[in-house]
Amino acid sequence: PYRATFEPKRDFFRTFKSYLEQKKPLTMIADSLMTPTFIDDIAYGLKYLFNNFTPEIYHLVGSQSLSPYQAALKIAETFALDKSLIGKTTYDKYIKDKVALPKLADIRSKKNNFWKMKSFEEGLEEIKKQL
Repeated sequence: PYRATFEPKRDFFRTFKSYLEQKKPLTMIADSLMTPTFIDDIAYGLKYLFNNFTPEIYHLVGSQSLSPYQAALKIAETFALDKSLIGKTTYDKYIKDKVALPKLADIRSKKNNFWKMKSFEEGLEEIKKQL
């Protein structure tokens, strides 16, 4: 999950943005998928579920999956940061000697027909307004 501000814990969005603002290079995985979820959408979805409880399992996830490399490029584009600082790597090279991460975290919400979750671009545009 990502959001505009929450100082106790940095999310991937604020980490990537901070690196690019400091002109630090990023090497991002280009052959895996993640599903970024805007925290404000989770909050609105949970509010709906609290007020309309049914004993079911719901997944409140972003409406789009993309690679970490694509996410970093979108952050750079949205906030006018230098895209040339963003390099590519593969999933296998990145996780070598590390604990494995999910490679294809393409999560979809089939039951959420009550709150339209934002795409990553829409979430970034909302954050831009909030900052």
